[in-house]
Order: sequence, then structure tokens, then C-alpha cells
Amino acid sequence: MRGLLTETYDSGGNSFSVYPNPLRGEVYIDQTKHTTTASYEIFDLEGHLIQQNRRLSIRNTVSLTSLPSGMYTIRVQDGNNILIKNFLKL
Repeated sequence: MRGLLTETYDSGGNSFSVYPNPLRGEVYIDQTKHTTTASYEIFDLEGHLIQQNRRLSIRNTVSLTSLPSGMYTIRVQDGNNILIKNFLKL
């Protein structure tokens, strides 16, 4: 689909997908297997922690409707494996 980018990261058996980019209200974080160590954090451009979740399920919907338009960074972690991705909220 045009305009929707997906970032996928394979961490030795567990893959993460973070999409879409850019987004209007929600970002999706999918993983191929459920682990008790998977988490995410979202930061603004100044490095302030905006939102976090310490326990991800297989498919996660994160609402960002209350955030103003702009660039943000998402950090998804499973143990020592980390995915860091910038995204644009429209």
C-alpha cells in the first residue's frame, strides 16, 4: 500500500513489525512470538518519554490520537534486542 511503511526487525526467532509510517492516530506493533520481556517506549523529539508498555502481546494497537502532529521515536525491546524507529504523526 502506498505511503504505509513497515519496519521489521528479527531478533533471533522473534520478529517485530511497527507500522504505519506516517500515521494519523494509531501505531501497530506486532511480534511473531509472545515473550514476557518485550516492551515499547515512545519519545518526542526532545527525548521525553511519552508512553510505554512493559508487556507486549502478539498484536498491539497503540493510540496516539492525543499527541500533536510531529516526529516521534519508538523503541521496541525484547531482552538485549532493540528496534529504534522514527515515525511521523500527521
